[in-house]
Formats: sequence, structure tokens, C-alpha cells
Amino acid sequence: MVSKFPKSASAEAYRTLRTNIQLADLDNPPKFLVITTAIPLEGKSTTALNLAVALAQKEGKVLLVDADLRKSTIHKVLHLDNSSANNS
Repeated sequence: MVSKFPKSASAEAYRTLRTNIQLADLDNPPKFLVITTAIPLEGKSTTALNLAVALAQKEGKVLLVDADLRKSTIHKVLHLDNSSANNS
């Protein structure tokens, strides 16, 4: 959403979230964020991906780790291969 529709209300909401996170503690900005919920299908992957894009647009470097070992989805959204290149 943020990268495809940068002027949308959703994109602006993620940029606002980014700014609020960055301004929460100016002397000690967070280096790590965890996005989680108690039940499936609440938008964790969507939120994590769009927030990562918004942070990358401002900060430059972001590492997004999809730690859902049962049903990872970030690689599918980004059209990336999720298999190991070295299966030895």
C-alpha cells in the first residue's frame, strides 16, 4: 500500500505511525519493533510490511524478519523465493 499508493489515506496512516514511533523517545529511539497479535488474520504481516516500507523511505535501511514459522507470508507478498539455495 505505502509503496504502490503513496498518497492514499492508508499510506499516510503508516507514515504517521512511523513518526509517532520515532518521536516516542527522541533520546533513545527504538532499534527493534515486534508486531504480534493473539489470533491469526489480524493484519500483522500487512502492518509489518507497510511500516517497514515507511521506515525505509525515511531511514534507508530496514530488516524485516517474518518469524511466523508455521505460515510465513512476507515472501509471497514481495514475490521472493523462500527456499534455501544451499540444501546441504
